[in-house]
Amino acid sequence: MKKNNFFLNKKILVAGGTGMVGQMLVPKLINYGAKVIVSSMDSKNLCPKGVKKFYKLDLMHLENCIKVTKGVDIVFNLLGVTGSPKINNERPGTFMMSNLYCATNLLMGAQRSKVKHYLYTSTYGVYGPSNLMREKDLWKSSPSEHDKYAGWAKRIGELQIEAYEKEFDFKSLHIVRPANIFGPYANFNPVSSMVVSSLIKKICSKQNPLEVWGDGSAVRDFIYSEDVAEAMISIVKKKITKPINIGSGTGYSIKYLVKTLLNCKNIPQKPKVIFDKSKPQGDKIRILDTSQALKYGIKPRYNLKKALELTVDWYLNNKNSLNRRFNFFKK
Repeated sequence: MKKNNFFLNKKILVAGGTGMVGQMLVPKLINYGAKVIVSSMDSKNLCPKGVKKFYKLDLMHLENCIKVTKGVDIVFNLLGVTGSPKINNERPGTFMMSNLYCATNLLMGAQRSKVKHYLYTSTYGVYGPSNLMREKDLWKSSPSEHDKYAGWAKRIGELQIEAYEKEFDFKSLHIVRPANIFGPYANFNPVSSMVVSSLIKKICSKQNPLEVWGDGSAVRDFIYSEDVAEAMISIVKKKITKPINIGSGTGYSIKYLVKTLLNCKNIPQKPKVIFDKSKPQGDKIRILDTSQALKYGIKPRYNLKKALELTVDWYLNNKNSLNRRFNFFKK
């Protein structure tokens, strides 16, 4: 155990602690000597080892948020419903309101429970179309049409933090805006998964030819889940209260992503790749400016290929148990 003075013996709630980032964050906090509580809609069986208490509660409801934050020193709000372009188009109401309630009610609960530090996980979907997304430019435009439902919900969560800072003198509020996160425990559901996990599932299921949506030219910023967890820890420990982008700061085309994935050492086959130009692919370019994070010494440890290999390994070893995860779109 690392005897870190900041987290040692702190009572910490990780809301969404069984998810992709939570599975990386929780063990790190425990290793620092924190007393970690996890709240999730998943089964307790998916809870990381060493957790002091587990709540299976829907944090879209304020009374549940008040319950889980009582007596807590620090909250990491990892709650968020992600989805594919298909889900964004077909289930916009569920997409938007799930993200909105999970943001607003947990902060209300934390404020009423007098929590000292609160980290909110926003998204790079809050930004409008731009070749390089800078923190200071957020309110100069609206979220992209391709991300507007979840994007506006997450923006309201950020605006609520600004309001609470002013009204309640709630000073230790932290906002992170991650890029396209991938890693173990991601959503691999073919209906709602994001691009990396969707491709991994297709390839490992030996789909041949491999169908990829769009023409492959769209450029994205990808970040491994463990790098996000490390960044969150640094931001809270260093008491950084301005929004921070968390990404690689590098743009990768979908064509490059597919090529890199197929060159990973653990991929079971090399299928023929077909780009379906009739399918949506979102904005042309979405890259985060990570210069602010770099000023604080926050940068990714894993390169794209290594992170993809780790994710594929995990998927191949766990693919038969993935259907145990809670699905908001079947709620």
